[in-house]
Amino acid sequence: MTTKLWNTDQGYDAALRAFDSSAAKLGLDIVDLYLIHWPTPARDLYLETWRAFEKLLADGRVRAIGVSNFQPEHLQRLLGESGIVPAVNQVELHPALVQQRVRDFDAAHGIATEAWSPLAKGSVLHEQALTEIAARHGKTPAQIVLRWHIQLGNTVIPKSVTPERIRQNIDVFDFELTGAEVEAITSLDRGLRTGPDPDTLN
Repeated sequence: MTTKLWNTDQGYDAALRAFDSSAAKLGLDIVDLYLIHWPTPARDLYLETWRAFEKLLADGRVRAIGVSNFQPEHLQRLLGESGIVPAVNQVELHPALVQQRVRDFDAAHGIATEAWSPLAKGSVLHEQALTEIAARHGKTPAQIVLRWHIQLGNTVIPKSVTPERIRQNIDVFDFELTGAEVEAITSLDRGLRTGPDPDTLN
């Protein structure tokens, strides 16, 4: 069970209050993973917020703490001020936004990279490279993208309310992309964001 701290609840005391509220709404005493939703760098509260997260971890109220949408600069500052490395950095990540710099930083520091919007809200699924690879493997373009994530080492959380698509989203472990196919998908990177920019969202 994962939940996130919203931007208006950042700060030490506010974050602790927000956690109490979230846990009560969920009906839980312990949350598996608690994330800072955005760094909101201009507000400059994420270090103070992280200290509240460390307290929740020390008190046994959460099993793990992490962040969402943090850039390497935000993470470096956090690591410089804290003894606890985020378990997860959940970021927008898909073939049109490969996030190589973020993934490299996360990997170097033992932070799991989790992809939200892993299919770019469907905007990449008609790319010729994906449709050709999908035809070769007898899979859908979405399944090809999810397999690409897995082979890159990303944790991936596709969103769907359609039972058939949910079944397809898990049916990605009976084939493997070649190195050339992984590179072809990665080459679709064009810095396309479907959500806000973490450096400017405040």
